[in-house]
Amino acid sequence: MKAVLIATIGTRDLIFQISSGTWYNIGDDRMQNGEIIGEQAEVISDLGLHNINFRDLTQYLLDKITIYQERIKPVIIGKLLSEKATDIERIYLIATDQKLEVREREKDTLYAAELIKAWIVNQFNHISVEIISLGQDGTNPSNFEQMFYWWRRTWREKITTKADQSIWLCLKGGVGQASEASRISGLSLYGDRIQFFEFKQNTQANQAGIPSDYSGPFLGNNYLWDRTQQQALKLLARYDYAEVYDLLLPYFQQSSSSFGAVPNLLKAGILWNQRQFEKFLSLARSSMAIPAIHEKFWIAYEQAYLGVVRLQQQNTTEAMLHSHRAIEGVLYLWASQYFPDDLIEESNQYPLIKDSILQKYPTLSTHFNQSQKQISEISLYGRVLRDLVVAAIPATINSNDFYAFWHPAREMRNNLSHRLEGLSERELFTAWGKDVTNSEQWQTRILNCLNLVTGQFFRDLAQASIFNKLHNQVLQAIANKELSPLAIR
Repeated sequence: MKAVLIATIGTRDLIFQISSGTWYNIGDDRMQNGEIIGEQAEVISDLGLHNINFRDLTQYLLDKITIYQERIKPVIIGKLLSEKATDIERIYLIATDQKLEVREREKDTLYAAELIKAWIVNQFNHISVEIISLGQDGTNPSNFEQMFYWWRRTWREKITTKADQSIWLCLKGGVGQASEASRISGLSLYGDRIQFFEFKQNTQANQAGIPSDYSGPFLGNNYLWDRTQQQALKLLARYDYAEVYDLLLPYFQQSSSSFGAVPNLLKAGILWNQRQFEKFLSLARSSMAIPAIHEKFWIAYEQAYLGVVRLQQQNTTEAMLHSHRAIEGVLYLWASQYFPDDLIEESNQYPLIKDSILQKYPTLSTHFNQSQKQISEISLYGRVLRDLVVAAIPATINSNDFYAFWHPAREMRNNLSHRLEGLSERELFTAWGKDVTNSEQWQTRILNCLNLVTGQFFRDLAQASIFNKLHNQVLQAIANKELSPLAIR
């Protein structure tokens, strides 16, 4: 979508080619390098005029536009317009037109804006140009408070933009208070839709008829970043990676390299929240140092830590389901690793365990005797899974942690899965044992079950989780990020 460009027009926005072929600034009345005559005076002299101010000079040129059109051009935004015209849909020129009693009226830019509009229409007839005048209502361009409210009204009542359309601001012309009010009010209203251009004067090039160089567009990051940074950190405290990515995307699009690995780490965090752990690991590995992991079992620890995060989000139902699922899931991973010849993996179903397992654990025979008939394979879930675990890992027999998993936690998990119920934080803890009263004890119970099955020795779920390391890295990167004015050009 093409952009809307808004430019404040000042007294030095136009150059005029005098008879010698040199281009001089119509409004620059300063003496340069000890010269006797300034650039504006050169223009006035070449036109044969005397004792004329800027407003009257530009009105004179506008009245004779058919004569002088080819000898007038915008010097500040001229190069930008020439190079970016195909990207611009509409232009608003902000010019002063003050009351008769105002002393600064002699430097009003209304007619300068009309001259720039005529140049644009002559060069690019596809661009719509509108002039918005300032001052007739008594607003003082040098009064910031007045200008702020003037801009607030102007944004809403006179400037038309489409949803998500980029708004380009060129604020080189006019007084500083008007430009600052435009910047702040625009950012408050449109946020990162506002983009800025900067301009650098080159007197030698300007006098050769070459408009000023420009840089941009870039975000008003010095104004937005503090607020955006705090928003991002607050969202990260809730682990809302999708929203953080959307919030920071305009900065990434301007200069992704300045944020290093953060964009990819945020994408990895989105995958983790979606439980796409394999894709998460692949993307995380491309963007950060990953410690050595047990390739078979690490996913169970991530699942458990997802439950921890859901509890921090006060989503107790999800915390319950994820925590129970982590242990149940690791048991299936354990079975497939240690009994590959005795299992038949079923897509989207419980695996089948063959009666060949009886050669290792004959105590399981009762499960294969059904209706006085020997069954060659049965589904591995519920009591069958529990008895296999007890037979293969005797330490689980006297484990309070596994007792909680097999009994009260399993019952709560089933209730949540099959009924329209929720649970409080206290009920969540109680489901894992009457001795569990807080998050640390709950996490320890889950961790003990996982470590007993995997043979690992993690001290806590945060230590076991790759995501936790990624999360801390993202937090630190965003919290420490500072942006210079042109860092995301």
